[in-house]
Amino acid sequence: MGDDYNSAVKEMLENFADVYAGQRPVFISRASGRVELIGGHTDYNDGFVIAAAIGNCCWVVGSKRDDDKICLYSELVKEKHKFELSPVCGAARDCKWANYGRGVAALLLREGLALKGANLYITSDIPIGAGLGSSSALEVSLAKAMIHISQPKYEMEPIRLAQICQEAENSYVKSPCGIMDQIVSITGVKDHAILLDCRDLSIKSLPFDSNNCCIMVFNSMVKHEVGGGEYGERREQCEQACAVLSKKYPEVKALRDVNESMLNSSKEQLDSLLFSRASHIIGENARVLAAAEALGRNDSAEFGRLMRESHHSARDLYEISCEQTDFLVEQICQCDGAYGARISGGGFGGAVVALARPDASEKISQKVHKAYGDKFGLDCGIYPVKPWQGTEIIKIK
Repeated sequence: MGDDYNSAVKEMLENFADVYAGQRPVFISRASGRVELIGGHTDYNDGFVIAAAIGNCCWVVGSKRDDDKICLYSELVKEKHKFELSPVCGAARDCKWANYGRGVAALLLREGLALKGANLYITSDIPIGAGLGSSSALEVSLAKAMIHISQPKYEMEPIRLAQICQEAENSYVKSPCGIMDQIVSITGVKDHAILLDCRDLSIKSLPFDSNNCCIMVFNSMVKHEVGGGEYGERREQCEQACAVLSKKYPEVKALRDVNESMLNSSKEQLDSLLFSRASHIIGENARVLAAAEALGRNDSAEFGRLMRESHHSARDLYEISCEQTDFLVEQICQCDGAYGARISGGGFGGAVVALARPDASEKISQKVHKAYGDKFGLDCGIYPVKPWQGTEIIKIK
């Protein structure tokens, strides 16, 4: 472990002691954020996506309580929230951040787990609203913490844990997210990207050669929120398009089942908006599968080309980009050594992800940072990331 890691852990333990005086922490639950390399909005259409867990994490430090209550403390908002463990625990009206924990706890209890009371201290270095999976990492780290403090030897099946965390966000936070973020946060593998089939939830690890290609994340500083209206509208539009297509093609259960020929033959039955939305999803699924093949060949140039196509489709057909993210993609792709870039995550702001030659990353960062500041007066955050392990429990000696 490096000095930075040890220093961060030491600070967490000290902060825990300040918040929960006299309590001794017994473990730390860590869950990674994630970067979506390609596969925008395909997850809730039963499609494919390539993503990777990253080193930016949500951490939960925990200790036991002698009652049946969970006490949460968020370092981000400097606020405590306590609730009683119950399978019918509802959402809090006045403390949205705590609903991630309330939802996870209630759903784990409904799953049959005998949870015990805990004091939990939460901190994170995942930028909020940047499209890097901050909420899923919070859900996963809290779920793992609650399980570990109650049944230390129990390991829930990863996909089931992801489903519970997704349901917590859907039901308690009212955010209609897909399941990709949670699965990647749980199952991420160091030095590998993950190809996820969002229909059967099968995953395939794809080796990622960081010596040949580096991942760079650019935070536009325009915050997006999956629970916002635009994300839900896109999901509804896909469902509407699917309903129209399934009348002609009964085998269609989701847009994942539609090919370009089927879509074109149904153009008269779809209005122009629904046709554009479906076109993006169909094209994006094809790009993801082609990108997986390119990654298998270690063909970063081809992967980058597919990323550029993905962004153009997200901008023009799905309309989830914005001026700032378009500018970032344009500036990155003009740089020597950049393979490609695209908007990542839910869209409407958030992050742009890029692939580049490792020896070019510093110059790309400097050029794009200056251009973005000059254009928008914003200090965009730039994060070089590597595929990392998804989640773990760190025992404190």
